Amino acid sequence: MGLSSSLRMSTLAPACPSKTRTLHARGGTLTRASAAGNLLVTERLFEAGLDVQGIQITRALVNPGYVVAGKYELVRLLGRGSMGEVWESRHRSLGEDVAVKLLTGDARWGHAENSSTAAGRFLLEAQVAAHLSAKTRHIVRVSDHGEERGLAYLVMELLEGHTLEKWLMLRGEMPLGAVSSLVSQIARGLAVAHDEGVVHRDLKPGNIFLAQDEDGRRLVKLLDFGIARAMRATRAFASAPGMLYGTPGYMSPEQLRASSRVDHRCDLWALATVAYEALTGELPLPGSHSVELLRNLTAGRIVPIHERAPHLPPSLAGFFDRAFAPRIEERFQSALDLASAFKHASGMTGASSAPPSTRPTSRGGTVLMRTLVMRPVKVGRRPGWRWTPTLMALVIAGSLLVLLGARALWQVAHAARTSRTSESTSSVLVSGQTSSSAEPAMPSAIGALR
Repeated sequence: MGLSSSLRMSTLAPACPSKTRTLHARGGTLTRASAAGNLLVTERLFEAGLDVQGIQITRALVNPGYVVAGKYELVRLLGRGSMGEVWESRHRSLGEDVAVKLLTGDARWGHAENSSTAAGRFLLEAQVAAHLSAKTRHIVRVSDHGEERGLAYLVMELLEGHTLEKWLMLRGEMPLGAVSSLVSQIARGLAVAHDEGVVHRDLKPGNIFLAQDEDGRRLVKLLDFGIARAMRATRAFASAPGMLYGTPGYMSPEQLRASSRVDHRCDLWALATVAYEALTGELPLPGSHSVELLRNLTAGRIVPIHERAPHLPPSLAGFFDRAFAPRIEERFQSALDLASAFKHASGMTGASSAPPSTRPTSRGGTVLMRTLVMRPVKVGRRPGWRWTPTLMALVIAGSLLVLLGARALWQVAHAARTSRTSESTSSVLVSGQTSSSAEPAMPSAIGALR
């Protein structure tokens, strides 16, 4: 009876302990079409008190509900790539939501390297990301790594938002101000990596995540250092001769030639390509498939930016001419220099280039994606007045002073008018009395004349 048959029978007939013990005695790798059945078999082995450490875990076991390392329960699949899968997971004791990346030894993943080399690179990715994320918030944080019965895993922070790739698929292109902020944040992350002697080598929209900070502003994070290379690499992690590492369309000419001169500047070529694509919705290289893209890269055929987006500032043409210069010495030499040059060429110097996006509303995506709404950039907008208790007290006090002053002036004016009225009345009375005393003398005077 084969191992698969033993598994099926132990699943359908849990009351038969001999079949379960047969599974343990044979050991080997669990393989079965029904993942739920495998989970049940594993649980039965634990219940029976049997040692399952020698049993290798395969893709069939990796399903919702599976617990990695006894503490990370898989909730739902978020993404799948050439190196493995990323799952939304929950820490069983802490209740924390995390992202767990799994690497299996299954040949179906199509690794160009053998399993030991792939596992070594997986460990290197965990070490690099853990080290770099402690120095910058622009690199995804890694908190744990290990291997359980042939299943290597690493635990990352669970992000909310979109990859840039998803954003461009939905929108097609980004506003210039938003691209300037994007380039600046990516450059800060790369600068930290380059200062530590690490080259990403696979910078592309799928490895750039648009999250949010605590104030709701866009926060860019770099993902997937799976093929990162240490510029001072040891033999164990040096690139194999003739191997190409990267993604067609974002690779620098030096990467295509597998040149020994591949260094941090290949990331700068990729960053300029990302900026070009974010502005236009298209790659700077013409072509619809990998072979054509690589052929045009070899020939140096770069489509001028204004053929794709004539509305952009003319100064951006000079920026991309330098970024994609044929000779590596003529290009930008550091990520921060490239970001500064892009900011000046785009006319974003001194202007806010990172408009906040709306709060997330729904889930779905590469790590954990939520729909984001990009708002147009408003340059030169002044903040409105804000009423504060101090300002309000000053306004009230000023108003009272004005009222008191007005009342005092009214009282003075009223007193003056009253005084003038009294004087006029007195004059009239005096004049009246004088006339009355003179009247009796008039008959005597007339009589004298007679």
